[in-house]
Amino acid sequence: MNNPGYSYSELEAYASKFYQGRPLLLTPYSYVLTFTGLAAAATATQVLSIAANADFIFTNLHYHANIANAAQTVGNKTVALCRLLITDSGSNEQFSSAAVDLENYATNAWFPNPVEYPRIVSGRSTLTVQLTNYDAASTYNVDLAFTGVLVRAYTA
Repeated sequence: MNNPGYSYSELEAYASKFYQGRPLLLTPYSYVLTFTGLAAAATATQVLSIAANADFIFTNLHYHANIANAAQTVGNKTVALCRLLITDSGSNEQFSSAAVDLENYATNAWFPNPVEYPRIVSGRSTLTVQLTNYDAASTYNVDLAFTGVLVRAYTA
């Protein structure tokens, strides 16, 4: 599994604590949101719907940003001056006490930045994702990829 923070066996052991020894199927998965044309000093909100047939263990957030769809190389990737706030509608809990700088919370290019502790998001719930651009002049296009594993528990 391509996850610098957690091995598959660690995720399996973590998940098994919550499913009381039931057989589990863990499938690597990503949910993607795209924020287009996020203007300077603007805030945009999107809703990410979690599949009804599985819970999701969120382990990493990756992002890619660009300005006016300009070409980029590995050496000149855009660092978006944006803050992110995620709220789980199932539990009505925020993932942080306030909006967090995207660069501190997500992986952009080389530096792996896994979520400090995996987070289970129940199936059939939604995540409200708010992105605020605090740049004085730039308008960003930002792709967010919420990665982790889908968890399906079966009857023994």
